Amino acid sequence: MKYYVVDAFSTERFAGNPAAVCLLEGEMSDAEMQSLAAEFSLSETAYLRLLADGRYSLRWFTPLIEVNLCGHATLAAAHVLWQQCAIASTALRFETRSGELAASFLADGIALEFPLVVTQPLAGDTQLRGVADNILATCRAGEDLLIELADVATVQSFIPDLAAVSALPARGLIVTAKTGGGGGNQVDFVSRFFAPAAGIDEDPVTGSAHCALAHYWSQKLGRETMRGRQLSTRGGEVGVAIAGDKVILSGQAVTVMGGEIF
Repeated sequence: MKYYVVDAFSTERFAGNPAAVCLLEGEMSDAEMQSLAAEFSLSETAYLRLLADGRYSLRWFTPLIEVNLCGHATLAAAHVLWQQCAIASTALRFETRSGELAASFLADGIALEFPLVVTQPLAGDTQLRGVADNILATCRAGEDLLIELADVATVQSFIPDLAAVSALPARGLIVTAKTGGGGGNQVDFVSRFFAPAAGIDEDPVTGSAHCALAHYWSQKLGRETMRGRQLSTRGGEVGVAIAGDKVILSGQAVTVMGGEIF
């Protein structure tokens, strides 16, 4: 079985978020998929299998669990199909645990059509407010929780209590702040994402979190097209554009290595 490691939401190697993409040639059990994901020890390992109708089955595993939605590994999977497998179609469709997802080939990258996650304000959530000081707002963000902090520097310097984050009733914690950007190529908001209960202390660039960040900041900034930057050590940028109940995530990717799994 062939595999590739791709740095997603980046234009250069060793930045963005790395994902392993495995091209399934036959049956593979869930336990085997999970064990291989633990062997790769990346935030996500994606498994692709061509279906009879031309779509692709796509599943995502962290080193500990299978997840319902993953943006950077979907971007990586689409990148592999176009760049390494030379798929001719400029549109791809994936069958996933979150329903059908779509990817489009662009001149300057890849666009993913994902479900928009509507954020809901939380009032008086003392457990969440105990995670950080000087929180401006707290929200439920689908499977995750979201807190807004004062500014970019506060997000950058945030040191999570991973035990407290792991105990939250959520997949992970999104920490975010606005930048004061004015649109265009500027960054409108920043974020970081922590999911220690899923085996990811801090995720480098989280596409699925931007499904909620798109909704949250569109309400705050009054725009449906924005750009976010994730302030992890590796860093990366994600374009977001709301289209009804969908969000279009856009970015680039770079293949770093490939090989064969025996």
